[in-house]
Amino acid sequence: MKIRTTVLCLPIKNSERTKHFYEHVFGLKELDNEEGIVTIELPHLSLFLMEQAAFEEYSKRARRLSYFPTNQVGAFISCALDSQEDVDLALQNAPLYGGTAPAEATIDRKYGGYIGYITDPDGHLWELVYPQQK
Repeated sequence: MKIRTTVLCLPIKNSERTKHFYEHVFGLKELDNEEGIVTIELPHLSLFLMEQAAFEEYSKRARRLSYFPTNQVGAFISCALDSQEDVDLALQNAPLYGGTAPAEATIDRKYGGYIGYITDPDGHLWELVYPQQK
């Protein structure tokens, strides 16, 4: 088996608010927002941010309950950025667009790299990393 790409579906409450957040915090332009689903294409990953009705419909197909984010972390999304400044800018901008940045970014003394955390308006946790340079 060869996987061509991966799709991650996450529940959201308001597709326009979510689209606005990702456009401004991550600098993603011209995101699709069709039928309450914001689609973000990343290298080898399609991220579908789905309003409650669409997420519940997909969950029913899999015969699963649909859970929405709480302050308890069930999963987080991690991505590498090009610079420490990019990490800091995302942490600075997240609260301006409905998300949170619970703490300042720090150097990971054990594994290296510069790491910060933000949440989007629906509580999805992102780990933003500028990897240790060799």
